[in-house]
Amino acid sequence: MKNEHIEMINEMIVPYKENAKNLLNPDADFSEVCYRAKTDKKYGTYDGNHINRYRILTGIRFIRDSAPYEELIRYLLVEEIKDRETNSFQGIGDALNLAVWLTKQFHKEEDAELFSRAKNANFDTACGFNANDLSENYFKTNICDFDIVECIWLTLDLQEHTYYDRLLELWKSEQTEWNEKRLNQLRSFERQRKNVRGELAALLKLFELKKRAVTDWDYCSLSNDIAEKQIELGQIQEAYDTVSRMLPRLEIIVGWENIGSGRFIMERCMDIIISGNKQDASHLWNYMKPHAVQMKHMHWKLHEKIAKAAEIMGDLRLSKLFIKQLDKEKKASRLALSKQKRT
Repeated sequence: MKNEHIEMINEMIVPYKENAKNLLNPDADFSEVCYRAKTDKKYGTYDGNHINRYRILTGIRFIRDSAPYEELIRYLLVEEIKDRETNSFQGIGDALNLAVWLTKQFHKEEDAELFSRAKNANFDTACGFNANDLSENYFKTNICDFDIVECIWLTLDLQEHTYYDRLLELWKSEQTEWNEKRLNQLRSFERQRKNVRGELAALLKLFELKKRAVTDWDYCSLSNDIAEKQIELGQIQEAYDTVSRMLPRLEIIVGWENIGSGRFIMERCMDIIISGNKQDASHLWNYMKPHAVQMKHMHWKLHEKIAKAAEIMGDLRLSKLFIKQLDKEKKASRLALSKQKRT
């Protein structure tokens, strides 16, 4: 069906519009859209109602006459600014942009103060947000103007995972030929929904398409990406085969171990050594060991993996050396952090 993606989005935003209308009632409950600080051990402070608020704003975006929602929009903007002011991640985000854009439609001079507060909410907004950049046509307001890819990204932004899956499967079914652009798009879509098998399938298709027409470095980088996903799926033998086919191309690249992505290749090989059979591990270790010794500026996790791989391969001296280097770097980092706090 030609407009099936439009029908899906229309279906998705029906409750957004209904909830927005309900918030106009005198006895409306704002507990699901007000700023609600929550804390995550890993990510710090965030707003538990951010997505609810963004969905309401999106519903209003697609209502033809937004005039009755003026005060609600302004309220949602204030709550969104609170999130930007306190969020550990900082950031700008489409919710803030949309709230400001909707507020601008009413052309009230007093809103300039709100826009200034949004601008100064955090470092990211100070650097990258400007209410003047949000022109009248910045956001589309007619869903019929959306192509299917735009619809997919909208469902992702709104964390509508079921609609995201449905739209992605529809998009895939519409592809008559898989070129490089579409395969990269597919890979990105599959990564966003954390579908490792889907991402690996896209990478393998991309590899078959490009393997004869890429540079040595691109070949190795793409092979490394494939091996990473195979390892995630527990396909250690397949990852070993992928890396083994890559090594002749890698040898051509002088100093690859000290190029940024070279560290990722080293890490994939250490993963295989740690998880694979001893015969495969021995082959990889013999190739990677001299490069590991020459590698500079590696991250701590890679230090640990090389030390573990060296231990597995019986090279206890090298394992202890990498552990010692890691301890030294951690100590230096702690001292630098302590000094920074004192100043």
